[in-house]
Amino acid sequence: MQGIENVRIDSIQTEGKVSLFRGKAAVSGVEVEFGGIAVYTIGGPTVGIELDEGSKVKLAAQGVSGKELDEIIGELQRLIVEGELLVSGEKRVRGQPL
Repeated sequence: MQGIENVRIDSIQTEGKVSLFRGKAAVSGVEVEFGGIAVYTIGGPTVGIELDEGSKVKLAAQGVSGKELDEIIGELQRLIVEGELLVSGEKRVRGQPL
């Protein structure tokens, strides 16, 4: 598993119980960018993210396999759900935020 540090959310747009966000993280020293969605439900948020294509290329150049990429995405999602991140940048809220 690759080491993931410095997870930060740079922009968030929220409407009702859905938030779209963009962020960055360091994966074994390589800065990656990602976009995602969080849906707030009774049991807690459900989060899905996707790494930008350029970030996938950077990680592949470092020898990261497809399976490892899936593990990185899963770990990033877990960190976001558990609040292990820094939120900075633009935040726009429409509707009723939670």
